[in-house]
Amino acid sequence: MKHAMRSLAKTIAVKGGGLSLYHRLKHRERLTVLMFHRVLPEHLMAGADEEYTISTALLERLMKFVTTHYTVVDLGDVLMSRRREKPLPPFPLLVTFDDGWDDNAIYAAPVLAAAGIPWTLFAATDAVSSSGKWWQEVLLAALRAGHPSYGTLWDLAAGDDGPKVIAGADPGLSILMLYGALPAAKRDDLLTRHLDGSSMQVTPGHMADWDTLRALQKSGVSIGGHGASHLPLTMLADPASDLGQAQSTMRQQLGDSACTTMSFPHGRYSPAIAETARGLGTQLLFTSDPVLNTCAGGWLESDLIGRISISTAAVADDRGVLNLERAMPWLMLRQ
Repeated sequence: MKHAMRSLAKTIAVKGGGLSLYHRLKHRERLTVLMFHRVLPEHLMAGADEEYTISTALLERLMKFVTTHYTVVDLGDVLMSRRREKPLPPFPLLVTFDDGWDDNAIYAAPVLAAAGIPWTLFAATDAVSSSGKWWQEVLLAALRAGHPSYGTLWDLAAGDDGPKVIAGADPGLSILMLYGALPAAKRDDLLTRHLDGSSMQVTPGHMADWDTLRALQKSGVSIGGHGASHLPLTMLADPASDLGQAQSTMRQQLGDSACTTMSFPHGRYSPAIAETARGLGTQLLFTSDPVLNTCAGGWLESDLIGRISISTAAVADDRGVLNLERAMPWLMLRQ
């Protein structure tokens, strides 16, 4: 009954215009930042992580909604606001992508270009520098498919004398840390020998390479950092080393402009990690905290920037079609 009443209230608020009015009254001086990961045509989505993958059709419909209710800005606008050089316009919104998937360039970029939407890509340098499939996605794809089991994957990497599963720890992050600590050759050998063929079919299977990122950058896409290893910084023994390595690689491959902003891998950060990033020259730190960002008078208040994660379940109906009764509350009813 409570769920039904809540659903009815959302329907009335959306169709009656109440939520749109609320947005116009409350969010004029709030920066909304959307966080995407992967975008694929529907026929290629099988096997991709449902939480982090949307269809090209859904992205297209969502961008039409965004341009109706917001003023889309680019990363440079946000930087100038934070530097107090130029205020943001009313109802500003920024589109961001994490990780550095090749499908961002192949499938998302044309949709965004057709809609006139500027966007930002935060790239994990080790993933972009790798050849072939990204080991983290291969491992997580196996976990999603259920073969081998989590316990089997853990035992393969840990061995008899290795670390044991910690009760209550995040299972996905824990196993990433375990495999991330292995020598690359041993890790790749384990994944190749012990995962069946279906687990290895990661579509499209590759991260963007540096040439692709340079081409995106040349076309006007903003590029920022996403760490080196793409492991959670709060779980690393030396997060400063990871951040420094990422900065060095980004500067070498893409120039200084790619070193002024970053997003935290897996959304994990601490005050000390944020301060380390600032010490390396990072001016904007994008989190996964699902909040809107105060910009009174158009001036961005903080360099720590919250983002709203976009998934099919959050903004679409059971057919994967944009559903305003889900999308509008998801985007607008935020602190």
